[in-house]
Amino acid sequence: MNHSVDTNTLENTSKKYEAIIFDLDGTLYDTSIVDPLLRQLRQVKRMSPEYHQIWRDIDKTIDGYKEYDGMAEVLNFIRENGIKTVLVTGAVKRRTNKLKRFNLPLMGMVTRFDVGHQKPHPAPMLRALEILGCDASKVLSIGNQVIDLLSSKGAGIDFALATWGVREHEREQLMQESDYVLNTPKEIIGMIDHE
Repeated sequence: MNHSVDTNTLENTSKKYEAIIFDLDGTLYDTSIVDPLLRQLRQVKRMSPEYHQIWRDIDKTIDGYKEYDGMAEVLNFIRENGIKTVLVTGAVKRRTNKLKRFNLPLMGMVTRFDVGHQKPHPAPMLRALEILGCDASKVLSIGNQVIDLLSSKGAGIDFALATWGVREHEREQLMQESDYVLNTPKEIIGMIDHE
């Protein structure tokens, strides 16, 4: 059973979270500019010249990442209030290393290469809990895909659906199985314990 956030007050539940785990693609940023290149990458031989060229093209797309409306306010709130935050992403290191230029308020970042598994396996989320130094009951994971939900649940972490980046073919399952449904990034603020 999920809870929608009251968008008028930004309050959604009596439960507040001390730390946040964010997904990258479709949650923090609209990275859909890279989707066609990722599809091409799956169709070429690994380590071929075409494969390397596609990766060079992907590296150039980071300038096209778009921040979702309201996300800057959320990130500023997190930064100003010292909220513990980790990014858990399936993106490869060469993409995540370039994120440093966005000055995200992160304690750390976990990729599939850091733990030997990728989402939906719980290992990335369990590693994020180690970085945060928090019990799973005090952490909220925010993502936009079924793999984010399953990884979070496997680690015992509550999950909030970022509807602004959801893929239509996953919407129904996510709407039913998420603990919370967020319609805008600003609703995240009402879920954070900052006192």
